[in-house]
Amino acid sequence: MNRPVQRLVVVALALVLLVPVGAIGISQLLNPGGGEQASESQTDPGNPENRPTADPAEQPTRPDLPRPEEPAELTERSEAGAEATVTYLLGSYDYMMSSGDISVWEDKVDPNCQVCVTFLQNAEQLAAQDGYLVGGAFDVHSTSFEGTGEPPATGTVTADFTQAESVLVDDPTLQSNALEAVGGQLIAMVAWDGERWRVTDMSIAPPEDAVSDAGGAADGDTTGGAADGDTTGG
Repeated sequence: MNRPVQRLVVVALALVLLVPVGAIGISQLLNPGGGEQASESQTDPGNPENRPTADPAEQPTRPDLPRPEEPAELTERSEAGAEATVTYLLGSYDYMMSSGDISVWEDKVDPNCQVCVTFLQNAEQLAAQDGYLVGGAFDVHSTSFEGTGEPPATGTVTADFTQAESVLVDDPTLQSNALEAVGGQLIAMVAWDGERWRVTDMSIAPPEDAVSDAGGAADGDTTGGAADGDTTGG
């Protein structure tokens, strides 16, 4: 097949949730100041970001990670079950992005969760391009849950996390992308579907200094969790 490989914006979780997927190319997202270099030469339709080529044999080795085991709490209609679901999603992220196996997320996210579906599509597309993520494991430091109903039927899980640095090989024939370690707070809306918890929306809470500055902390984020309590009217 002679068609050009599709470019993806598959980056660290925090960046994907803060920047509209597909709005800009991956090189601009990771290196906003690099636009001048790209404009110096004509853009290659198969490589719109004008990244240097690479020998696939010299790319970082694709990790061979085991499929994370699902804890029993995932099917419990409880606070622990809701928190375990979000923790499992984060804990299985590096496996999904390195293997292309989206089954670890599929039955734990709602089909109407736009952010969730984007991750699944990106993981599938990345695998189709023979791409993968190296590193990027999440460490969940703490979780909390606020729910409605007894037992709860819907609620919000807040997870404090850090994500290790990683390397994204989205096209083995092009230079890979180094992603820095990130940390923050994930806010996930969850709902009980009768058998298990499913994430219905996700967002990254803005940094505390951004909230205090009131300078557009949401940045177009229309998800319910991140903007809660923001009473700044402009």
